[in-house]
Amino acid sequence: MSLLTALAGGVAIAVAAVLVYRDAGRVGVDAGTPALWAAFVALTAGAGLATTLLVPDAPLPGVLVLAALGPLLYALERDDSMHGDDPADPTRLPTADRTNDTDRTGDADRTNDMDGADAADDAVDDAADHADEE
Repeated sequence: MSLLTALAGGVAIAVAAVLVYRDAGRVGVDAGTPALWAAFVALTAGAGLATTLLVPDAPLPGVLVLAALGPLLYALERDDSMHGDDPADPTRLPTADRTNDTDRTGDADRTNDMDGADAADDAVDDAADHADEE
């Protein structure tokens, strides 16, 4: 079982490192190099695998945190590299088309008092009153 785990884990780590290397080169991550990110992913996942194999009583949450640390940090750096340091715009999703920008100066006169919901409640009340009269 541990030999099969070591082989499968080694193959999975190698595949993950190759995928990170290729993706980091394609995206052009800001911090570090593709080789550095691939090595970091392989190191953290390898440490998780080694902990699993050498310390059978190691708590699973700790092993998972150790194994996932590299890929998660790479994913955060990848996202930051792709979206840059643009200021956040709470009125638009990051994937929204930026060519359809509209003037948002009219937003100040919008209210959140649910006028539409109040009108619907009034209509229901009027219908109930009308039904009672019949």
